[in-house]
Amino acid sequence: MRVEIYPTCQSREISGVFLDQLEAGWTKAFELLRNIGVGEIADLEVLEITLLDDEEMARLHGEFLNDASPTDVMTFKHGELLIGVEVAARQAAEFQSQEDREIALYGVHGMLHLAGFDDRSSSDAKKMAVRQEEVLEACFTFSV
Repeated sequence: MRVEIYPTCQSREISGVFLDQLEAGWTKAFELLRNIGVGEIADLEVLEITLLDDEEMARLHGEFLNDASPTDVMTFKHGELLIGVEVAARQAAEFQSQEDREIALYGVHGMLHLAGFDDRSSSDAKKMAVRQEEVLEACFTFSV
């Protein structure tokens, strides 16, 4: 079981220290959610996470979901997550949060989708938000 991270974004320099923090935290979250044994995540051996700029995220969002705008995270059942780093920067500013925390949160959010969580209704979104904060707090040691 492993997490592979591909920092293909050009708009933000992703430091080796931050990549190490993401890998450690997302690996813990992956293991935690995988061991519960629910959803697609239970059968995955590898989780691929790609960090993308708005332009590429919008292109892929349009290609797969018919919405050519950038989004925070896209989750694919085969274990691939696409994370929008420029969206994370905007959301961090809007919510007075840290950009690094937003990026970490998007990875956890995507994993929860793979574990069977849904956020289409407001009640499901609230449950998912509570769970993602619990997982984020349990799995990340850097200042999130």
